[in-house]
Amino acid sequence: MKKIVLFILVGLMTGILFAQEPGAAEKNAANDALRKKDYVTAFTNLEKYLQINEYKDKAAIYNAAFAANKSKNYTAAEKYFDMSIKNNYKLGSSYLGKAQAEEELKKESAMLSTLEEGLKAVPGNAKLENKYGTYFMKKGQEAQKANKLEEAVENYTKVSALTTKAQKVQALTALSQLYYNDGAGILQKAASFANSDKEKYAAEEKKAQAAFKKAEEYVGQLQATDAENPIAKELAKQIKSVLK
Repeated sequence: MKKIVLFILVGLMTGILFAQEPGAAEKNAANDALRKKDYVTAFTNLEKYLQINEYKDKAAIYNAAFAANKSKNYTAAEKYFDMSIKNNYKLGSSYLGKAQAEEELKKESAMLSTLEEGLKAVPGNAKLENKYGTYFMKKGQEAQKANKLEEAVENYTKVSALTTKAQKVQALTALSQLYYNDGAGILQKAASFANSDKEKYAAEEKKAQAAFKKAEEYVGQLQATDAENPIAKELAKQIKSVLK
């Protein structure tokens, strides 16, 4: 009986010591709030816990960043995701979370730097590539709509260099269509003086041919990436016809 009583007493003492661990109450409250998706309460308690813990808990730092993002406290989210990156903890998600916070804070340049650093640290990360690619596809489309073709090409090219197939296909399709449409547009405008100014028409036709050849180059890359792509097949036929 004495041994059993002693064991129970030791067990109780261990429990008491565990309960008195600095920051345990705050951490438990934070975890409970996270389970309930009460992100404001979770962040408040995690921040208190981390101050007590002297920021030594890598998982808690990441959770604080996550909770801050979810509760739209983007300044805190940027701070804690940056700490998580420096801890080399869940790098892909940390870079993505930091970029999302910076986007909400309208810090476009910082967001792009974060995404580029993230893609170097975690090459081929699909979520980082998707965010990066979506940004530059949108910029390319805006430039193309404004007839700023060189700027559009620059933006699409950034996306075509990514490894994710969906991103590459989207960018290569855009580049193929841009150059084909550019060539077709040049010929359409030149048609009005095809008979009256043959020298000028020949010069414009040369420009159009150069555009079609660039389109052909990108169609080749598109087919290498997605052999059954229907747009690539149709463009290949059209380009072959005009280059004869």
